[in-house]
Amino acid sequence: MTDRQQPVHVRMGELALGTAPDLLKATLGSCVGIAFVWKSRNLFALAHCLLPHAPGPGMPPGARYVDQAVQSLLLRLQAGPADYAQIEAHLAGGASMREGGTAGQRTPVVGALNVEAALQLLQARGIAVHSQDTGGTCARQIRVDCAEASVSVARVSAP
Repeated sequence: MTDRQQPVHVRMGELALGTAPDLLKATLGSCVGIAFVWKSRNLFALAHCLLPHAPGPGMPPGARYVDQAVQSLLLRLQAGPADYAQIEAHLAGGASMREGGTAGQRTPVVGALNVEAALQLLQARGIAVHSQDTGGTCARQIRVDCAEASVSVARVSAP
């Protein structure tokens, strides 16, 4: 991080847009972080999503749900279908922070469902996923460095 960068912490259910010299970051457990990098327009975005699907249609812009966040990010970037091929997506999070299921029966946990929803929605729009650090059992921090047009993910150890 350079001295000129302004860190923007994206909290659960939030999304943020950035331009140089911003630094967008989110700390994720089972939540999934979706970063968009649109290099030709020098625009960057990050959403911190809790759950895979909104309970119904007509949700206001936001990032609580993965499906809501993807649409909200594209609206905020003012990107239409003709622009999607220019946008890079980066995913992080989706960890299994506790065991799912009971008595030996494993059920999908929310982290895996969040990642699956993000991948399906991005593929449906033709937005390529350029990096993915998801799953497992550890938390992560995703950082979008708008000055460098880069995304990095660091794994966060439990205390």
